Amino acid sequence: MEKLRLQQINQPRWFFRWWVWIAFLLALGLAATPVLSGPPAQGQSYDSLRLFTEALFEISQKYVHPKSEEEMIYGSLRGMMNSLDPDSSFLTPQEYGNLQNRKKGAEAEAGLGLLIKDNLLTVASVIDGGPAAKAGLQPGDHIIKIDGQLVRNLTTQEATRRFRGVASANIKLQVLRNGLVKPLDLTVVLEPLGPGTVATEYLKDSLAYLRIRYFNDETHRELETALKNLKRHRPPVKGIILDLRNNARGNLDQAVRAGSMFLGDREIAAAKGRSFKSEETFEGKARDLVLKPLPPMVVLVDQGTGRAAEILAGALRDQSQATLLGAKTLGLCGLTRVLPLQDGSALVMTVAQCYTPKGQKIQGKGLEPEIAGKTPASPEEQKPAARPIPLEQDPWVLQAVDILTKGKPSQVAQKQD
Repeated sequence: MEKLRLQQINQPRWFFRWWVWIAFLLALGLAATPVLSGPPAQGQSYDSLRLFTEALFEISQKYVHPKSEEEMIYGSLRGMMNSLDPDSSFLTPQEYGNLQNRKKGAEAEAGLGLLIKDNLLTVASVIDGGPAAKAGLQPGDHIIKIDGQLVRNLTTQEATRRFRGVASANIKLQVLRNGLVKPLDLTVVLEPLGPGTVATEYLKDSLAYLRIRYFNDETHRELETALKNLKRHRPPVKGIILDLRNNARGNLDQAVRAGSMFLGDREIAAAKGRSFKSEETFEGKARDLVLKPLPPMVVLVDQGTGRAAEILAGALRDQSQATLLGAKTLGLCGLTRVLPLQDGSALVMTVAQCYTPKGQKIQGKGLEPEIAGKTPASPEEQKPAARPIPLEQDPWVLQAVDILTKGKPSQVAQKQD
């Protein structure tokens, strides 16, 4: 009997520390519980704790390779965050430190957007002229190997970090592409993307084509310069084609600053969280407005349009009656915050979802364009081009030109009215 008591007292120290971590995880879960739903049943919480403790104990005692308590706890947190959405993740102290110390614009990267689709690491967007585009990667490609290693249980955030590093670094990929039997072997050479997120061209009939390749902290300044040039152009610009295709970068703040150039102090977006206090509207600034009045606009969107581009497209549609043309957008738009933890690690968490000014939810739903983009007629035309299509040959740009010069199709105009 005395021996049994001694065994109970001499529990391993790590077992006590586990309970501290478990208590933290439980507190985190309870803190995130919606106010209106009420607290979870006490028995349910204890059952979850018991299950988690049992699993940790079995792994620590019987797994073929010894694992430290830090590895197991961090792995648990990583899995928990990765189960939420593509923009949520867990950062170890080293990863969080790298994120804080990273110089803006100095890091080389591949220039692509990623997401997990059908359990495969999928290319959502490829930045025009970036390293991934030069290597031949295309939206819709499935990455199955990175530097010879199979992609397994890799989250969107982790994969994105794999495609950043020092300039001139090579990343060897094996990708599956729809329509091809054999995988493709491609090599991406990392390089800084540099400035030049906005490009402008002038078309016939006094129309202007404005392309935002991707969003960063300099985009609103480049956009302001481009719009001021449009304002001074002679003859005056009578219509704008804003191209947001294949653009899945940027955050809510960057979208609001860009939207201010078009809409002034009107509402750009709303963010709604789990409680009433987390609801917030985001408006532009009157002094940022460049074009007054704003000419008629057609906004080009597709399956690679996400995040800041989705917010901007929704705001222009709701506030200026801009016409969305193309294909349904990605539906990836949330307000993300970095929440530091006591040991130096951090949670990257989506705390609210984005809505358009008229209340349409973007996250998980996307934006449906009023006019569908024309699909190429022949199979040869449907193959993605190695280089960007000239504007005068781009079927969606030609559609936009027709809308701005001849008006919207009657059925679309009646539906909007």
